[in-house]
Amino acid sequence: MSHKETIETTVTYPDLDEEEKQSLRDDPKTWRVYVTKIITEEYVIDADTQEDAEHYAMEKAENFSEPDGSELETITVDSSELDRGTYQEDEIEFLEEEVLDVT
Repeated sequence: MSHKETIETTVTYPDLDEEEKQSLRDDPKTWRVYVTKIITEEYVIDADTQEDAEHYAMEKAENFSEPDGSELETITVDSSELDRGTYQEDEIEFLEEEVLDVT
């Protein structure tokens, strides 16, 4: 009577070869980061009413006019993720599970 041993192997990330996996491990990652920046700008406006002055100041701010004064208030990172324009889905899955240990 002969005995035959069967060994099961699982190939993870079959669409990536070892060179691609190593490159993903070694190279800097490309991230998409969403930042909120609050800046207080000051404009000196000549207007007949406060409402008109506020309206003109808003127009200047929207048109990126140079303010008469400004101060950076806060900068916060809202969120970040691996850039889906740079990586394919299997690459993102590999990076998150095998390299970055995101679970």
